[in-house]
Amino acid sequence: MDIKEAGIKILDAGAVEVRDVDGGKDHFVYTTGNRGPGYVMIKGLVGQRKVLKFLVRQLAEKLAPLFRQQFDFINGNATGGMVPAWQLADSLEKLLSLEEGEIPYTYLRGSRKTGGHGELVTGDRNNPLITSGMSALVFEELVNYAETTTNAAVTLREHGYPVSHAACILSYDHPEARERLRAADMDLVALITLPELLVIAEETGKIPERAVRSYRDFLTDPIGWQLQRGLVIPADSAKAAKVRGINMRKLLPDEAISLGAPNDKVNEGVIYWAKVA
Repeated sequence: MDIKEAGIKILDAGAVEVRDVDGGKDHFVYTTGNRGPGYVMIKGLVGQRKVLKFLVRQLAEKLAPLFRQQFDFINGNATGGMVPAWQLADSLEKLLSLEEGEIPYTYLRGSRKTGGHGELVTGDRNNPLITSGMSALVFEELVNYAETTTNAAVTLREHGYPVSHAACILSYDHPEARERLRAADMDLVALITLPELLVIAEETGKIPERAVRSYRDFLTDPIGWQLQRGLVIPADSAKAAKVRGINMRKLLPDEAISLGAPNDKVNEGVIYWAKVA
């Protein structure tokens, strides 16, 4: 497997964007209300099937030795992991010269549906290919802090399916994620990590060096990165900042907007705080 080729495919597909915020570009606004210079959208690669198939095939090469040793079927986490997990089962079958459909596949809902059987795991019910005690591989297209990864393992274990491994196309490789996986007694197999991808972006010049440097700083300390640039931050981040001894004050919506808080987030009810000078 050529990790550099995989990284270039991801970058050329536009799945990772890093903006030169310090050079005047706009920040990305994240779901949490925090802001930063980079955005990763691996799940969007379902729209570029050739790229996605290539990446999944490369990952299959890493996972092939584990089939029937550490996992018997593949479970894709909804929604981003569902399509590539299906593709992974297909790629592994071809790589291992198995019959089509020999590797079972399920997917895991984010929440229990109402009506019907109310299942969380879909694909195992009345399936002769999956029996209690078979081991599952948890798949997500991207692993950030590994919360959904480990939560999936808990759910699958509760359904009678042991889990020892998870897999993804890209991992942020956060220390918190590594600790969470360790506590859940899980190993993660990633095609590439975000730090590795940023090295490739830097070496190939696909992302400006200053932007890469800024994104690394953000990934190391997102709260500090925002405060150093005079940005107001949402309540959870402000709470963490106060734990670090930084004096913060709560803002009313109008003041938050006047200090640059994203209008959409303020309208959604996100409460912003500012650092006290």
